[in-house]
Amino acid sequence: MKIIKRTESPFRKTPGGMVLVATRVAGQPAQFPPIEFTHDDQTVEDIELGPIGSLYSFTIVHPGKDKQPYGLAMVDFEPGVRAFGRLLYSDQPPAIGARLRVVPFALPDGTPDYAFQE
Repeated sequence: MKIIKRTESPFRKTPGGMVLVATRVAGQPAQFPPIEFTHDDQTVEDIELGPIGSLYSFTIVHPGKDKQPYGLAMVDFEPGVRAFGRLLYSDQPPAIGARLRVVPFALPDGTPDYAFQE
């Protein structure tokens, strides 16, 4: 039996907006981040999440005196998948249940990533 490593990005741009990519193995619920390793005989289905989800929970991280606070969020998507990521907001974070969009975000080293924004 051969093990296969997933190399595709867990997010992508579509004509409707940026989406996250979850995976589902036959008989299992969908999950995000996508399954990283599978057996070559497993059927793995990619499922697009977004571009809009619902804010389930969030926290504001205060990393220290000389660094800006930032938000982290759990966002619910159809078909019942919850994703974790950076929360972008201006003055006040959004309310629980707010509709959030998946948006492009760059990590401090310039690596492309995703975030959630109202």
